[in-house]
Amino acid sequence: MENKKEAWDRNSSMQVGGKVLFLLCGMLWLYRHDLNPVNSIVAVVLFFRLAAYGVAKTSLYSKKELERSSPSLARRAKIYSTLIALSIVFLLLSTAAYVFFSEQVGGNPGSYDSENFYDGAFHNLKQPDDSGGSFFGTMAGYMIDDGSRTPSSVLPTIEFEPIEMNDDDVSITWFGHSSLLIQSPNTSVLIDPVFGEDNTDPLFLGPKPFDYEHTYELEDLPEIDVVLISHDHYDHLDMDAVKHLSTSQFLVPLGVEAHLIEWGIPSTSIQEFDWYQEGDITDDLSVVFTPSQHFSGRGINPDNTLWGSWAIYLNGHDLFFSGDGGYSDEFVEIGQRYGPFEIAFIEAGQYDEAWADVHMFPDQTVQAAIDLNTATLLPIHNTKFVLALHGWDEPLEDVTAEGEKRNQSVTTPMIGQTFLLGEDMPKHTWWRNVSVYEPPFLKRSPIVGIAMYASMILAVVMVRTASITTPAR
Repeated sequence: MENKKEAWDRNSSMQVGGKVLFLLCGMLWLYRHDLNPVNSIVAVVLFFRLAAYGVAKTSLYSKKELERSSPSLARRAKIYSTLIALSIVFLLLSTAAYVFFSEQVGGNPGSYDSENFYDGAFHNLKQPDDSGGSFFGTMAGYMIDDGSRTPSSVLPTIEFEPIEMNDDDVSITWFGHSSLLIQSPNTSVLIDPVFGEDNTDPLFLGPKPFDYEHTYELEDLPEIDVVLISHDHYDHLDMDAVKHLSTSQFLVPLGVEAHLIEWGIPSTSIQEFDWYQEGDITDDLSVVFTPSQHFSGRGINPDNTLWGSWAIYLNGHDLFFSGDGGYSDEFVEIGQRYGPFEIAFIEAGQYDEAWADVHMFPDQTVQAAIDLNTATLLPIHNTKFVLALHGWDEPLEDVTAEGEKRNQSVTTPMIGQTFLLGEDMPKHTWWRNVSVYEPPFLKRSPIVGIAMYASMILAVVMVRTASITTPAR
């Protein structure tokens, strides 16, 4: 006949096994209901529980307790407080180390003699309204992931190949997100170049580029004469790309020069622009830096560099690049002063009600194109990163539909495709050919669901049985 110790050990093992089984089934339930991000929180909580259990076996905070394996409430509180405090200190030190020592952060912009710079920062022409949307609602949205934010397979793309041009031609190539190559026979212009895998630092735990059928490297491009930068956010200003393009001429917003100098670009190769400042760059290229409604910052000091859009005049053709920004009446002003445009590359992606004033929704993208008086709209800032809650293909689908509804021409080239401005604009609905998301077996199988609920019941029975039959010590 088993003694009390054997019964205690057996029931204790049964209770632990039941709890572990219930936890695993609970995490599977969250996964099957598109709540996998919640599992990350569960994993963090479990880590702290296990860490606290390990610490409880030491002598820390145990002077008045004889039984270390069963710590009192006061001792558990002290242990958890210590673990949380150490975690916070670690995060703060890691953040400080990145901000103060990482080359990626860039330089330290100063103050500027600009009507847009006051109180130590740059400001929008109109103060954005932050009241739209719920921050907590958006955060709750990130807890639900139904698989629609990322493509379920490799995105179809075209290998980059330059095309022959006549003397008055301009060619355009879109590389996804906001990276564009614009060429005339004599001048190559690269806009917001972001290439490679590691280019959204410091979000090293955050979004990675979607998988493309073809890989695009700066080495594969022609010699770049001019680089245009819209603002200094990591998904638009990439340190590695800047270093690779060190022989190019850089046209940047006020303050961004400090970053480039930090990365080894000579000041003689950099020209800074304020809003509505014009510049003749080459014999066939002139630009105007125009406003956008956005913000900036790479470190702990927000808005210490300017942001904006570009009106581009290349080889007799008029183009517009919006950069990032919410919809504003300034598009009408830009269109009246510098339009009409043959083509406008306008932001369409990474929008949300919580930040509606700094990122446009698809219908606003089309309205901006109409305001600018542009013949053709090419929607950008999409199909490369997950930075919002909408489906990965939603911006292209909705902008195309809204353009048809409002009689605004929309071109949707494939990523990597080069075409000539003035000829028939490509209208590929290539995103519709990407395979539809198919839930994995563990999500879709009814057998797994039945087994999951049965295991949950078994886990409850195990825990309950162990607690009833465990003898008193």
